Amino acid sequence: MRAAVITRLNAPWEFQDLPDPAPGPAQVVVRIHACGMCFSDVLVHRGHWPVQLPIVPGHEPVGEVVALGPGVTTLRVGDRVGVAWMQRGEGRCVHCQSWHPTACAHTQTWMDLGGGYSDLMLAWESGCTLLPDGLDYADAAVAFCAGFTSMSGLRNADPKPGERVCVLGVGGLGHMAVQLAAANGLETVVLTTSPDKAEYARELGASEGIVVTDDPGQALTDAGGADVILATTTSADLVARVVSGLRYGGRLVTMGVTGPLRIEDMTTLLFKQCSIKGSTHNNRADLVEVLDLMAAGKVTPRVERYPFGEINEVLKRVEAGQVRYRAVLQHD
Repeated sequence: MRAAVITRLNAPWEFQDLPDPAPGPAQVVVRIHACGMCFSDVLVHRGHWPVQLPIVPGHEPVGEVVALGPGVTTLRVGDRVGVAWMQRGEGRCVHCQSWHPTACAHTQTWMDLGGGYSDLMLAWESGCTLLPDGLDYADAAVAFCAGFTSMSGLRNADPKPGERVCVLGVGGLGHMAVQLAAANGLETVVLTTSPDKAEYARELGASEGIVVTDDPGQALTDAGGADVILATTTSADLVARVVSGLRYGGRLVTMGVTGPLRIEDMTTLLFKQCSIKGSTHNNRADLVEVLDLMAAGKVTPRVERYPFGEINEVLKRVEAGQVRYRAVLQHD
């Protein structure tokens, strides 16, 4: 199989011909049709994730099951699937036993088996999720990181009917978060540093787009505040300074990988009884909900499509912040 391989950090990824994978017990082989790229791929490229080199990256892969290992019972050859970042836990810890395998200390991910920037990908059966009929592969790929992360953040915020949601940052995660909140019937506003994205917010389902200047918290307060802030930006400074825009009992959920988060003014948290929590991929039901909303036409990723052979050029675009929403690599 042909694969893009990281052999050295901060160096171009190498195209290599590797042996086709053979599935072991409870594993499958997926022929990859598309794989999205997000800033986590840049962090892998820079060495911020604990990967062992050489490695095939890619954590938003979708394709067709072409081989089954012994003991596979829920998948069939020909199934259209995507593979989540976290594919299985050890099975015996308290988290796995209580159906929260993402909290397991011994999870198996693409970092253990290899990722989706390749012709074929080895995956655990438990890490695969069936795609709804008719859902485009390139769109579906976005669900397996950006969509999954955004929906889990929304669910972790536990919004009540009538509450107002603010999405901070409208990139790969943010443009999905806006649509998912709106599709769940929640009034949604957007905070962004880009005036053109503020104008585009209504097309994504937001009631208002607000351009962030020096004080995002004040800007949000002036616009009526929010019960929930879904922070998808990688700017720790923006996340810290938007807290003051929360309403009483508000919750800020941060999903972007940022630097140190320093809250200078604790009065909002104390006197408004607000809270801050982190979130990433949570319950698999969140992913299934995203796929169902996409299949129903209620959520549509904004995708830039590129051929697999241009992966290093796309990596540079993502690293430079030149991809507006989501880049997806497709095989011929």
